Amino acid sequence: MGFLTAMDRRCPKNILLNHFRTDYRERLMKSTWIAFLCITLSLMSFTRSHGQSVDTIYHNGSILTMAGTVPSYVDAIAVKDGKIAFVGSKDAAFKMKGDATRVVDLGGKTLLPGFLDAHSHYINSLLVANQCKLYAPPSGPGKDVPSIVAELKKYAETRKIPKGELIIGYGYDDTVMPNGRLLNRDDLDEAFPDNPVRIDHVSMHGTVMNSLALQKYGISAATKTPAGGVIVRKPGTEEPWGLIMETAFLPVVEKAEPMTAQQEIEWTRAGQLLYAEAGVTTAHEGASHLAQIQTIKRASDAGANIIDVVAYPFITDVDKVLSEIPVIQWGKYNQRFKIGGVKITLDGSPQGRTAAFTTPYLTGGPGGEKDWKGEPTFPQDLANKMVKKVYEMNVPLLLHCNGDAAIDAFLQAYELARAGDYSRPWNVTTIHTQFMRKDHIPKFVEYKVRPSFYTLHTFYFAEAHIANRGIQQAEYISPMRDAIDAGLRPSNHTDFVVAPLDQMMMLSSAVNRVSRGGAKIGPGQCVTAYEGLKAMTVWVAEQYGEQDSKGTLEVGKLADLVILDRDPTKVDSSTIKDIKVVETIKNGTTIFPAPADFEKTTPKAPNASASGEMTRLWRAHVCDMSEVNQAAGKEWTLVSLHGKPIPIKKAPTMKFEKGRLSIFGGVNRLSGTYALVDQSVVMGDLMSTRMAGPPELMELETSFSQCMATVDGFHVSGNNLELLSAGSVVATFKTSE
Repeated sequence: MGFLTAMDRRCPKNILLNHFRTDYRERLMKSTWIAFLCITLSLMSFTRSHGQSVDTIYHNGSILTMAGTVPSYVDAIAVKDGKIAFVGSKDAAFKMKGDATRVVDLGGKTLLPGFLDAHSHYINSLLVANQCKLYAPPSGPGKDVPSIVAELKKYAETRKIPKGELIIGYGYDDTVMPNGRLLNRDDLDEAFPDNPVRIDHVSMHGTVMNSLALQKYGISAATKTPAGGVIVRKPGTEEPWGLIMETAFLPVVEKAEPMTAQQEIEWTRAGQLLYAEAGVTTAHEGASHLAQIQTIKRASDAGANIIDVVAYPFITDVDKVLSEIPVIQWGKYNQRFKIGGVKITLDGSPQGRTAAFTTPYLTGGPGGEKDWKGEPTFPQDLANKMVKKVYEMNVPLLLHCNGDAAIDAFLQAYELARAGDYSRPWNVTTIHTQFMRKDHIPKFVEYKVRPSFYTLHTFYFAEAHIANRGIQQAEYISPMRDAIDAGLRPSNHTDFVVAPLDQMMMLSSAVNRVSRGGAKIGPGQCVTAYEGLKAMTVWVAEQYGEQDSKGTLEVGKLADLVILDRDPTKVDSSTIKDIKVVETIKNGTTIFPAPADFEKTTPKAPNASASGEMTRLWRAHVCDMSEVNQAAGKEWTLVSLHGKPIPIKKAPTMKFEKGRLSIFGGVNRLSGTYALVDQSVVMGDLMSTRMAGPPELMELETSFSQCMATVDGFHVSGNNLELLSAGSVVATFKTSE
């Protein structure tokens, strides 16, 4: 023990204490040297693996890491090879600067992780990217009819749209037009006498058209209003004059032009730029059918993606998707695209009075029904089987539930699927979850289920909810405050294109909960700006199972970043909606504003085979002349499929006309393209509406769609039609025409 003092000899405890102090100093020095050595080795490793310098350094701004329970800032971050290489002090960051390093002076602006889209319908962005945005303020210019017409004219002039070409706008909201002055056919005729014009409703369930567009889609005074549809007529006449909605809108949907191979790529980039403009670096396709998955995958395989895309096949299409993309490939990005899990829908929308509740709507049902509580999309026993199927697949589940009865139905299905065993982690997110009751929250905590809220309804639809459900329920929609306080980590979403793709407006709605009319909607459920940002970044990363690579600014994570002109956590909350996205960066590369050579970097579609070219370019070869194509222009009813008679009374019907294929499968309407020349057939991809129905009809519809994809020949004999595949009859039809 070395030299002992007199005090040490008298007190053995002092001896031990002195020994402890000596030993502690030695261990402290040793650990300090170890730490120093680790840092040195780390820097050496960084130098060896990353070269002598980083690619980019960001500094001189509010760099908000989003890590931790309170706002945390650093002086600088450095990016190398698309990932975050350093987070910390400016001096340390600049030690990594080399001759080729780009230094970005933020000039006081705010940098934080790129926003992650918790739920939207990405596939629609490919279409609306080529349309005129007409949302009402604050998310668009459509405050009244003159503003809508002026924006359309500006759009047409900017795009140099020639006479005769269809012009489409989207986001028209008739509920906010001042003094009840709605957009009508005459307004559009006066402004665009030489172009067909179609202005789609914000709900995506209807449209307003001018005379040329009505002619294009075959709608006139003689058109009868179908059951479940709306055709607004000009006063005193039968002429269509204004909005066309629901089932009356289906013929318009059916006649949508299919994308060519090159358009799939170009429109993918244009649609993703809408997300990038909003600061979003990961987009969500929230209910995908096989044809949409195929479109996304083709564009991804061609290298078109500038952001990440996560798709969730709808439960009714899961088996079809699995036949092309086995579950072992799910959850993994390939060319910035992955299958994230499965989507199930249990009810409709509260503003449309189709959400399922335990108590009646105050305003009755959408068709005037009394004591109307809404109806579930699927009966409970079928919902139970669907949830159990996804659980057994061991993949994430997204489940749409708006009304409290739908949430009850989800919880029942969830409990039955797990059969009392909650030991295995299962990533489950409920989409919208708007009318969650307080007694639901403990169950969500117990089961570790994440609610994804839709706080934008506090702005866009508060008045409708108050009228339909009463003030008490309306004020408790999307109860984010109570959810967070209970320990949940909810996400928040726009449901684009139903609501605008505006992340700052979404954040504002979570923080302020102010309606379009200026009323506070459930102020007790307001959250802080930092919590609202969590629900757009790190908590969404957890929803995707990507928290190790996204959601916060930490070393090793992807350099997916967004720069804002102001810090949402440091401004007056009423001005959050006015914050602008300055720049969006994906994997270290700026994608918004689009780089100058963006058009040059757009990939070209791969060379198609002869049959592939015919599928997409058939329109130049269409021939519906009676002596060549005896199948065209008639409605055919399916009699047998693969040799088996059709067992239902209302069998699927089909019509070929002028290159368009229209099908009613029993539940959904499908449309596509075809070429019938001599006895050869080329089919394009089929597009479908997204409705669910009885299992036997859905199964028949699926089999019929799959059969149509194989057809390569036909034979007509009188009122009988046979469709052939490789010389064999796969379907037979009859017609009375």
